Amino acid sequence: MSYGVPHTVSGNEMLRKTVLLSGIAVGVAAGWAVAVQAQPALNENGEIVLKTITVTTPLRRASALERSTSSVTVIGEKDIDQSAAPDLQSLLKIYTGVTMTANGGQGATSGVSLRGFSSSQTLVLVNGVRMGSATSGTPNLSSIPLASVERIEIAKGGHSAQYGADAMGGIINIITKQGGACENGKSYCGSWTTGVTHPWGGFASGNISGTAENGIEYGLGANVLGTQGFDFTTGLKENDRDGFLQGSVNLSLAKDVEWGRVYIDGLYTRGRNHYDGYNTTVPDSADTHNFSGRFGARIDHSDDWFSTIELTSSLDKAKQFRASKKGDTYKTERYGVFVSTQKAFNTDKIDHIVVAGGEFYHEKVAGAAYATPQRDISALFAQYSIDYASLLIDAGVRYDHNQQFGDKTTYNIGASYEIEPELILRTSYATGFRAPTFNDLYFPGSGNPDLKTETSKSFEIGLNWHISQQTSFDIVVYQNNAKNQIIWQQITADENSSWAPYNVTSRTRGIEASLSHRLDEAWAVKASIDLRKPINKERFDPNSPNGDDYNGKYMPNADRFKASGELSYRPDENLDLIARVLYGSSRYSNAANTKKLSDYITADFVATYAFDQQSKIKLSVENVFDKQYQTKDGYRMPGRTMSLGFTRSF
Repeated sequence: MSYGVPHTVSGNEMLRKTVLLSGIAVGVAAGWAVAVQAQPALNENGEIVLKTITVTTPLRRASALERSTSSVTVIGEKDIDQSAAPDLQSLLKIYTGVTMTANGGQGATSGVSLRGFSSSQTLVLVNGVRMGSATSGTPNLSSIPLASVERIEIAKGGHSAQYGADAMGGIINIITKQGGACENGKSYCGSWTTGVTHPWGGFASGNISGTAENGIEYGLGANVLGTQGFDFTTGLKENDRDGFLQGSVNLSLAKDVEWGRVYIDGLYTRGRNHYDGYNTTVPDSADTHNFSGRFGARIDHSDDWFSTIELTSSLDKAKQFRASKKGDTYKTERYGVFVSTQKAFNTDKIDHIVVAGGEFYHEKVAGAAYATPQRDISALFAQYSIDYASLLIDAGVRYDHNQQFGDKTTYNIGASYEIEPELILRTSYATGFRAPTFNDLYFPGSGNPDLKTETSKSFEIGLNWHISQQTSFDIVVYQNNAKNQIIWQQITADENSSWAPYNVTSRTRGIEASLSHRLDEAWAVKASIDLRKPINKERFDPNSPNGDDYNGKYMPNADRFKASGELSYRPDENLDLIARVLYGSSRYSNAANTKKLSDYITADFVATYAFDQQSKIKLSVENVFDKQYQTKDGYRMPGRTMSLGFTRSF
């Protein structure tokens, strides 16, 4: 579990396969990642016109995706439905810029990071509310069931000027299913799904949404799933299956009123997962409780000016045990308030948007004997955007005060230029920061109270080109510099695996490219590549008083190259067939680069058949060829995983 000290348990032929499959994927396929766009249409002059897709994550306000000044990925409900992924971490791993590490299968501790930063430097939100453990610094991704998710927005690059600490690498905002209007003017609508999985398990979920006669928009969902799992770890005496059981509910309510709008969102999840301890005397199971919610109001002062206030809350709790023996309980409680005001105005041919506001939240932790179990964070921020003809510029600044670490000011500036309606150039520069977690500072026997606050500088330049109605291309190059980056390094090799955190300096340079093409009405292909070089720029060795020179070595557990391809076939309106392939290069698992995890190739398959407009069946197979691989040293990733489900809409 990640709630205590982070830990691990301790071909040429593959290269040829990699080159072959990557070549096939790129040669026949099309893009997967960056800014997901709607199919373009043509205007009366034959020019491509992009359908506007609105996102809220990058600038913390509604903005057009196609004119974003930073790289943004939108994963919609259809993308989730067409994936073979059984959980959030499996869904995200194929997208460019995203690195996944997991201590096993469903329910296991996992981390998600963006563009070479660590998982604790990537901010995960649920409906815009900060979630995760303040002790480990990472969220419990298993606590977010895909059945509750409507959309995911991934904003890559530094966004501390909008969201404060932890957004050095970017933001992943999970939006749960909302209420509102149904198709065909129905007052309510919904669906229920049930199915079985292998490794043996099952799932059931249901949701209903609509608008009541009094104007209240509502959405309500529930989900339960369970699996017997498989043996997660290598090299341990416990040779058993690590199962997972989870139940969740999500709620959304909103109502337009005379002066604006009021709304409430909430997601609560309870789970039990089994894992392997270092020996038979330590916990091997955990009960988890996770909650994320907000209550807000929008006050409309005029047609072009409104203010927002939100009260937010989140809970991350894990109670560890073995049989009847109790273990540690780690808990994070977070309460906050967010206020902002947004004003739009026009001068001559220039459109302006000004946003200003403040944020405050209180974090309280329990578990180990932390020297300081709570802290307050407060912030003020301002953003300014101008839109003049083909040029759009965004700029922002934020001041944060952390009760433990004092003050930090971050800023960003970005631009988007429409060279042609179908060709858009974007660039951005941002600074970021992250304060050490409670575990980093105070965990008994491991914490380092002398740690410094992490800081970063990020730059990117990208080009999005809709070559035709059938073909689109996106490419971006970037560089991230991180100072005082915190990494945990193993300092003893015994079964207790002692670890300690240290500050280092790192630099990551990378390129992401994607291409998408529709061959005809039935066939479509996609492909992407993700190449990066995450380098340690520090002399560092906790076991040596002189320090070994780690300058130039790769950062541990960081992706260096990833490629994906997809081929989809829809012969008629009833049947959808999708095949995907993912290649992940080898990665180093320690700072000295003496341990390397092998590269891997996995393939997924999804078949969906609709009996009518209300009923469909879905067969999905993840890791079709049962490839055995690891993303974190000592932990097996899932082998072949199958799911068969039936969905009925109403």
